[in-house]
Amino acid sequence: MSERRHQVLLGARWLAALALLVAALSTAWVRMCSGSPGVDYYQFWIVGRARAVLDLRDPYSDAARARMAELGRQLAREAVHATRRLQFCAYWRDTVETFGTPLLYAGVSAASTGDYDTDLRRFQTVSIAAFVCALAALCVLLGGGADVGLAVAALMCALSDPLASDVRTANVGELQLGGLALVLALSRRAEAIRVFAAGAALAALVALKPTLALVPLLLAVALLAERKLRLLAALVAGALAGALAAVAVGAHFLAARAWLDWLTALGGLERVSDISVARGNYSLAQWVSEMGGPRLGPFLTGGLAAAAAVSLWLGRFASSFERTFLAVALGAAIAVLGPQLAWLHYDVLLVPLLLFLLRPAAGAWRRAGALACAVALLGWPLRALAGLALDAPVYVFAGWSAVLLALVRTPRSSPRQSASVP
Repeated sequence: MSERRHQVLLGARWLAALALLVAALSTAWVRMCSGSPGVDYYQFWIVGRARAVLDLRDPYSDAARARMAELGRQLAREAVHATRRLQFCAYWRDTVETFGTPLLYAGVSAASTGDYDTDLRRFQTVSIAAFVCALAALCVLLGGGADVGLAVAALMCALSDPLASDVRTANVGELQLGGLALVLALSRRAEAIRVFAAGAALAALVALKPTLALVPLLLAVALLAERKLRLLAALVAGALAGALAAVAVGAHFLAARAWLDWLTALGGLERVSDISVARGNYSLAQWVSEMGGPRLGPFLTGGLAAAAAVSLWLGRFASSFERTFLAVALGAAIAVLGPQLAWLHYDVLLVPLLLFLLRPAAGAWRRAGALACAVALLGWPLRALAGLALDAPVYVFAGWSAVLLALVRTPRSSPRQSASVP
């Protein structure tokens, strides 16, 4: 193929990907953002308003939650242009469910203007932008093109139920994906300073929302498997620095014992929140529990983590970075599949695993895993089963199938290894 023809085809691919993305975003914004109250974001946002208006520094007590709920209703009544979004969130329930970390509340408050609609719109815009950029970056890191990532992002914006749920409620799944893409980009080369920065970024991600706590642990296993002790030391040092900075920021925003209060509050999650399958909790552990079985969350999470560690340690990979990518992808996926709580929008964290299973070097087993992963990420093929009360089990089956197929086969060593790959 001539160079000129190659450039023409590449340009056509980019134009097609961009056109598809623009079309998808124009319809997705209406579907996901217009009119959505952002109930999760409201519970982040009201903590910052309570800190500014009431100087409330303990958002985790029952009394503080009641005060914040009353403040929200007061803001909805007194606002000159109070919208239905703010009014809906303020009167949605009698209390505020504060189980986010101090760092999450500090970050949302720092970006807040005090106007709920403006802040929500900005947050959703940044979230979608982070999602699109993350997919483009992840595809490039896997050896594909950014245009492929944009096309996948367009399809997910148009078709993915978990993504729509996360944007509609205004949670942080897209920001987590953006953070994971940054971590992988920093880990692309075997340089201590870059791995140090990746460790710090991972610590901040875990401090923002601890669902990604297994990612640094599995990344450490990947480095150990490669016998890269210097890089492992850099990762640990970066994680410690990032964790100390996150703790300091959260404590400064709220109070010195804010992190301890948050840990204590997590123990009362089920007392305050309804996490049943009927409410959209697609956790296998919760499903088994509601069927009369034991609480399996810790055991499933630990078992999956152990299986992932063994696969990373014993697997044969075409490059060190491929092992690193799988470590990050599995750590994010286990956050969806193992714990007792996994809302529909958590499935957004399956994106790195989907892209890993779809990469050009993947075999037939992993392509089957990609299909299962895509089913869990799209969601709408399962809606027809909702009337049979089977939607939760099928979501569970699809997600677990993707992870198990990723673990059961490892790629053979490839002679084609870029010199830039650590």
